[in-house]
Amino acid sequence: MGLAGAAPERAGARTAVPTTEGRRMTLEQLRVFVAVAEREHLTRAASSLNIAQSAVSATIAALETEFATRFFDRVGRGLRLTPGGAVLLDEARAVLRRAEEARKRLARFREGNA
Repeated sequence: MGLAGAAPERAGARTAVPTTEGRRMTLEQLRVFVAVAEREHLTRAASSLNIAQSAVSATIAALETEFATRFFDRVGRGLRLTPGGAVLLDEARAVLRRAEEARKRLARFREGNA
């Protein structure tokens, strides 16, 4: 079962094509995802981000629903990235790096050092 609480897909079961209409992945969701992936634990990720564990769970569930992909497998009391989760981790880190670069460039621009 994925973190979103959905049952595993049955072989041959028909699934709806996911849409992102009305939903947009945010930088904050990516930050939460990276924290969970790096710590392999929801509670530790929540603690590091100073947010409630339920908010972390909801964020991961929203991403899994948006992309119709399970990103983590439960392993004992922890989590392990699925292959799809590893793809998102690489992309999330790249997006967050670019967002930080944009912030820095805009700060220099405001200071007249563009």
